[in-house]
Amino acid sequence: MAEAEIIGYVTERIGQRARVRIDKNKSTKKNLPQFLDCWNACEAKKGTQVMVELQTLSPKKAKMTIYGIPILSLLAGLVFGNGFAIAFGWAKMWPIIGGGVLWLLLGWNYSSDFRRDAARKGEQYVISGAYYGDTDVDENKKDAGLKAAETKKQGDE
Repeated sequence: MAEAEIIGYVTERIGQRARVRIDKNKSTKKNLPQFLDCWNACEAKKGTQVMVELQTLSPKKAKMTIYGIPILSLLAGLVFGNGFAIAFGWAKMWPIIGGGVLWLLLGWNYSSDFRRDAARKGEQYVISGAYYGDTDVDENKKDAGLKAAETKKQGDE
């Protein structure tokens, strides 16, 4: 199994973000901070040992995501406000404006974490999955434990 560059433990999880404490003994990449704020792509739970990778983003895709999500949210809010006004028989102007503003704020808030990483650096740390260690070492530990249990069992007879 190929060794991951950055290994750490999830210490805190807030929405789709996670704070990861880096295990510098297991990580092959050097000059890392003690903690990283990462995008939690695999929804790792608190206390899970994870692999972290640095993803680079093309500036064009980053800008499309940063501005596309709020614009699409605004359009969805306008449609929602129109449907709401029709359903309750109200005048259309204020529900459409209210729905548009509300959904625009939700879209802006959703894209804020991505905007912080992508716009500033063009790269972000992402939790790519759980880390289970070197499988050969784990198998050797299991075999040694089984042999110890068998010799203890034979000694008892």
